Amino acid sequence: MTLTASNTGPDRVFRLRDGRRISYAEFGAPDGRPVLALHGTPASRLMYAIAASSAARLGLRLIAPDRWGYAGTDPHPEPSLSAWAQDAAELADGLGLDRFSIIGISGGSPYAAGTAAELGSRVIAMALAVPVGPLVSNGSKRRLPLLQRLSFFWVGQRPSLTKSVFKAYGRFLNRWSRRAVSLAMIGQSRFDRELLRKPAINDYFGEISREGLRAGGAGPAIDLQLFSSEWHVPLDRISAKTRIWIGKDDKLVPLAAARELARAIPGAILTELDDRGHFWIAEEYGQVLDWLAAAGRDEGEVRQ
Repeated sequence: MTLTASNTGPDRVFRLRDGRRISYAEFGAPDGRPVLALHGTPASRLMYAIAASSAARLGLRLIAPDRWGYAGTDPHPEPSLSAWAQDAAELADGLGLDRFSIIGISGGSPYAAGTAAELGSRVIAMALAVPVGPLVSNGSKRRLPLLQRLSFFWVGQRPSLTKSVFKAYGRFLNRWSRRAVSLAMIGQSRFDRELLRKPAINDYFGEISREGLRAGGAGPAIDLQLFSSEWHVPLDRISAKTRIWIGKDDKLVPLAAARELARAIPGAILTELDDRGHFWIAEEYGQVLDWLAAAGRDEGEVRQ
């Protein structure tokens, strides 16, 4: 698909109390049930433009911020998942949201889980697709394939290197978008390679990543440093209804860590998809949003 003004919605900027900016966009039903929608690594708020029609059909209002260091959102001086939860709460307060649901995709999932852990009953339901799970506290690091270990722990703990790599990748995207997206498919599953051969899907990933990296590589540098460290958030205190989806042939995120994340969240439902890699959600937002809408509706009825 091509992301244009007609299907991305107006860009907006929220000012936090300390003066930092959070850029965001909204998709779906303007007066629908609010859902904080957190994008992957690297990407941007535009990741959820493709889900706008599904969200509208289900009566969901997707509020999609650019995370720290992506597009127009300023980095945090001392980033942590708890600090993100505080920023998310301030954004929700500013938008007049008492309670809301959350969706996190890939690298957005740790931030979603941290928000649900810190904000308790304020988060109604949480959907996590192809999530990055905890890598340090449960021994998952020892079970990582070499490439993932290098990505998360060698590159991830060197922010200046990460910034340089992703800044260069952003330039590559600007000049040769389809080639750059195809390059990222090296070593991925057959399903993912076939999916990214579709011009519309290739263009979609190129656009959302190009927008996210227009500010440079600060966003991915923050992400990888947090992912390769202790999370320091009480996952066992999450009260939101939670469901997690992973593809059994996902080569990008560690499956053992995603499964550990499901075990750590009380009552979480884990759905493992056969013959799916990492990027399947680009064509299957419907099933995730269907569950999120039902979970949010049921929980709201219970609490009324």
